[in-house]
Amino acid sequence: MLAQPIPAIIDTDIGSFMDDTFALSLALKMPDLDIRLVVTASHDTTGRARVAAKHLTLEGANHIPIGIGVATSNETGPLFRWAADFDLDSYQGGIHHDGVEAMRQTIDSCHGTRVALIEIGPHTNVKALLERYPHVRHSTRVFIMGGSVVPGLHLPWGSVSPVNTTNERFDPIAARAMLSARWADIPVFAPLATTIHTKINGMLWQKLRRDTSRTVQVLLECYLYWWNESRRDPSWLTHGEAMHLDPNLESPILFDAEAVHLAVTSRWLSLTQLNIDFSDYGRTIVFKTNSTSGTRALFALNWTNERSHGHAVSGLDCFLENITSVLLSSNRNFLNTSHMPCRSTRQALQLV
Repeated sequence: MLAQPIPAIIDTDIGSFMDDTFALSLALKMPDLDIRLVVTASHDTTGRARVAAKHLTLEGANHIPIGIGVATSNETGPLFRWAADFDLDSYQGGIHHDGVEAMRQTIDSCHGTRVALIEIGPHTNVKALLERYPHVRHSTRVFIMGGSVVPGLHLPWGSVSPVNTTNERFDPIAARAMLSARWADIPVFAPLATTIHTKINGMLWQKLRRDTSRTVQVLLECYLYWWNESRRDPSWLTHGEAMHLDPNLESPILFDAEAVHLAVTSRWLSLTQLNIDFSDYGRTIVFKTNSTSGTRALFALNWTNERSHGHAVSGLDCFLENITSVLLSSNRNFLNTSHMPCRSTRQALQLV
């Protein structure tokens, strides 16, 4: 385990896709992360704060403050009605109505210790943060779910990669500002190439479904609500994914969970340095390595191949086994992933 947990801010558009919900629960259970702030991003950020507040309260993590980020519209998401009964004024961790200022305060309070900014929503808040408080970039590392550079990947809602990924498509100008800022370290992306495969199913999913801990019960309650709501209304952006899912058999695609994982370790993923930019529509543009255009970033483009107990093991299987184990852990004293031995999923299932 690390000597000290990594202070972290989660910038999330929770309330639309389910991966934000799973990512939040995962981050809360990871002992090497110290979540100092959850800030809501994009569209109706007050409504998203209500979703986050109810989630944190049900999980017993309502000591964590919530910042309301920059609103961009009145658009809501499938989980908003799930949290409509939650009174924000009663939230024990405190609500910061200027979420960008709360981000600054959180970073400055760490007195130079590098803060992990986990970007699992559109990057509007980060753009505002950089404009108002440019000094924060010197003590902040960013881990981003986004980017699409590998062709031929079929998304469940019908698109084929490369695509302009949601977080960059909703605010391309903010994505560029985030990318080009001179952060403490090179930005790290959890891109579509690997995140598209992050779905828990089989015996691992059944083990989660049988668990009675409040973390898992909150996840399952949210998932079922989201699934029914998304399937009911074809106008939701989430409709296509929900129509291809069966909550009895599998999780949603956990895109954002990979970004949370990367904030602690890159184990089981192979990082590739690319020179990139974003188009006016949020499409990822890749330049040649020796080009003067673009900005350097690390992309987790491939899962590693490992050997465990004499058997070939997929890094993806290790990752899925690990996040399942973290979600099932009874407290935050779970083993650090950077030191954790990996069994194959087949071996793990024999222990269920």
